[in-house]
Amino acid sequence: MEDKDIIKELYIKLCDASIYKDVDTLNKILADDYVLIHMTGKRQSKQDYINSVLSGELNYYESIHESIEVNIDRDRATIIGKTKTLASPFGFGKSWWKLRQDVLLEKVNDTWIIKQSKASSY
Repeated sequence: MEDKDIIKELYIKLCDASIYKDVDTLNKILADDYVLIHMTGKRQSKQDYINSVLSGELNYYESIHESIEVNIDRDRATIIGKTKTLASPFGFGKSWWKLRQDVLLEKVNDTWIIKQSKASSY
């Protein structure tokens, strides 16, 4: 499988693992120093993000991927993912969100890992 396909798959795994509260997958694909930057500017570490998913503070129910754009520069890559997401984040009611994720990845020991995600709307 080519790097571009592996990276696209990682984005889909991130979304799916967040829906299914799959801690093992999240721990595997997110770097230890991973940071999620929410639309509000709130920053969450890897563990804080995982805890929010597990506690239900961040509930994800479904994702429909409209586009996943990958750019690779040697051992670094970016994703611009546009995904319709059914979610109820931080006490908001359950609704569809048009989420854009700008994701930074790094290849470490021949394995791609997600370093940062920045969420916005589109």
